[in-house]
Amino acid sequence: MSTAQATILHDTRTSYVPRGRNALHTIFEKHFQDFCAAYEETYAGRYGKFRLERIMEVGEHFLTCGDYLQGIARIRCTNPECGHDYFRPFSCKGFYLCTSCSQKRTLLFAEHLGEEVLLHLPHRQFVFTFPKALRVFFRHDRRLFADISRLIFSLVRQFYYEVAGTPIQTGMVIAHQTFGDMMRFNPHYHAIILEGGFDDEGNFVSIPFAGLHKMTEYFRRKVIWLFVEKELINEDFARNLLSWKHSGFSIDNSIRMLDRKSKESIGQYMARPPLSLKKITYEPFKGRVLFHTTYSDYFKENLHMFDALDFIAELTQHIPPKGVQLIRRYGLYSSRIKGRWSDIPYVVERAPTGWKAEHAECEGPAPHSDFDPFPDTDPVDSQVYKCAWARLLAKVYEVDPFICPKCGSEMKCSFASETA
Repeated sequence: MSTAQATILHDTRTSYVPRGRNALHTIFEKHFQDFCAAYEETYAGRYGKFRLERIMEVGEHFLTCGDYLQGIARIRCTNPECGHDYFRPFSCKGFYLCTSCSQKRTLLFAEHLGEEVLLHLPHRQFVFTFPKALRVFFRHDRRLFADISRLIFSLVRQFYYEVAGTPIQTGMVIAHQTFGDMMRFNPHYHAIILEGGFDDEGNFVSIPFAGLHKMTEYFRRKVIWLFVEKELINEDFARNLLSWKHSGFSIDNSIRMLDRKSKESIGQYMARPPLSLKKITYEPFKGRVLFHTTYSDYFKENLHMFDALDFIAELTQHIPPKGVQLIRRYGLYSSRIKGRWSDIPYVVERAPTGWKAEHAECEGPAPHSDFDPFPDTDPVDSQVYKCAWARLLAKVYEVDPFICPKCGSEMKCSFASETA
């Protein structure tokens, strides 16, 4: 390649700049140890006891992300006449705190939904919320969300059975989120639900949703009864909740998804982390964090100043217990049934393109479970994971880190060094 051609490429090609440390890293580096020391006395009563070990595990792992002292990889151009290279720090591959790695997970999850899970049929997004009086139970019983997930799918399936007049197979992907605006604890659910289902003869029965008021009332009574059964509330309190004119329960299904783009967009929203770096400004001299967002009728403000330790407490309250899966799939989208898609012609006909393309290479026994969670650890082959970041960068920022910005040749990792 001539010098002139290389110059043109260099002028027109966007260069990949390896990310460095961000404001959240700085906050944790300066204040995380103080927060841990003060947790039991200052924060445990509100945010939950026996959580410090888990918070420290995730926080300390997050502090290693993007740190060149923890290890680097050298990415070098394969063109011997060019020799361009750069160094890239290792990522923590963690979620909940690390906004960069969380974004990677978010994009991978949404891509997975659009290409391999959701059928080529209409879907709706549902949002289920709860009154303040019941939210505290989700804070102190972090596995309660699984019972509610099953309850929601049961509710939808029963409704479909009643409308169709016969049992039909439907599917749902549901995510439990604990955060609202300004990171306040606000447990709720986002669900992508197939708008109908298949009867025994393989016919798709379209069931558009209407009458959410009655559905909300049924949801309220089922949830309250579940809390009574689990002895979280007594019957007197349950009757009190049922007497409220404004129940605090709500269901919204205003978003309908007809194409892959809309499905992936909702998938990203379901798997997003609790914090966006764009919303925070750190003031190191005063040890404070300015959180800015859109104006909220609830908070009556769009800016809030946190003490650094309080900010860390608000953020880390959303870290789930180790091994808990906050995104689950039911019905046709569960791993148990999805593993038998190839035996169901009417499903194969409407299967997403990614599943059709890869199915021949993915034969084998399916795991036996009622749901297919998206894990909080690296869910894919390590080599696939190493390549994923390059594809996602190209997708989001329109820059490919494995294309040389000087000559346009392929770049490869020449070596990697990790500290002991």
